[in-house]
Amino acid sequence: MKKRNLVLSFILLLCVALYPSMANAASGAVFGSKVVISDSMDLTNTTLNGNSVSIENNGSNTKIYLGVQVTSGTVNDYNVTLKLGNSNFTFSRGSRSSGWTGTITKDETDPTIVHVNLKNETGVTTGLHQVATITLNVDSSVQSTETCSISISQEDTPTTPENPTCEIVDGKYYDDNGVEVTKEEYEEICLNPENPQTGSFLPYAVIIGGVVVAVGLYMFTKKNKIYHI
Repeated sequence: MKKRNLVLSFILLLCVALYPSMANAASGAVFGSKVVISDSMDLTNTTLNGNSVSIENNGSNTKIYLGVQVTSGTVNDYNVTLKLGNSNFTFSRGSRSSGWTGTITKDETDPTIVHVNLKNETGVTTGLHQVATITLNVDSSVQSTETCSISISQEDTPTTPENPTCEIVDGKYYDDNGVEVTKEEYEEICLNPENPQTGSFLPYAVIIGGVVVAVGLYMFTKKNKIYHI
């Protein structure tokens, strides 16, 4: 019974240590749509499930709707590249749906490519959600029947440049966490070899400590059983 309780305690410890990364897991798919996005919409109007979508020429009111289909968890980040398949259709402007912040920008070298990097602090859960609306410019020479195919792909989450750690750059002092500090604080933290390093090492220390405790308890219990024979 003691051995069983020991194993359960060890599993519980691992669950607690790994919970933050598991809780943030989410799955779904980004997509483009020719109509306003809603949970009851016809998915053939979207790029979901490998569908091909062409946007009709509506002059200055030519729009593409960008969304995400969440199948599990909570989605907070939306980083995609939208590609227009007709060079007569180019990016004009973008607007974010409620709750989303970030940037919608035209590619620096290709006007048929749009980069969308948005974030929602609350997040969206299971279902279809509209994230942004893209308005297009259409060349005046284009016939009213001409259309524009679209494709959308997910980008890697943009990374914010990190400050140097335990370095002096342009006269500024940075500690072991990349935070700007005074010269005295820098010397105390970075030039003192006895100064304990903390931060991202903590979760590993918790797990390793748990393993050591679990093994120690197991050996102690086993030894007591031998003595009682």
